[in-house]
Amino acid sequence: APPPKRPRTEEAAGQIRVRQILLRHASGAKPAVTARGKPVARSPEDAETQLLDALGQLAADGCASFPALCKSLSECQSALRGGEFAGDLGWLDRKSAAKQKDHKTLKVQLPGNVLKVAFELAVGELSDVVASELD
Repeated sequence: APPPKRPRTEEAAGQIRVRQILLRHASGAKPAVTARGKPVARSPEDAETQLLDALGQLAADGCASFPALCKSLSECQSALRGGEFAGDLGWLDRKSAAKQKDHKTLKVQLPGNVLKVAFELAVGELSDVVASELD
């Protein structure tokens, strides 16, 4: 078997690796549905409270619980991935992110404010809760 891949610990040529925990809320114009097809009834305030609790847990354990927490809490497609890849959005390129039009040029489609926060973080740093609109 090939040797396991080592995780990159530094930004490589303008690229960053992003992981997320996404919670939807029911205040939008169209009904919110999770990646597992379940309707969402929580308020924006409830979503923020849950995310702040998760952020506290991740900060306390140095992100060791991220895969398990993402699998149990997150409502994005990436949460359905196995093992350490739960919540992993992969590598994002600064040039592609700068050129994106309506989120269509990136393999991973992220709102501009999320990309901005992601590129401002240091390696291994957690962001605060970021609110965004998804298509």
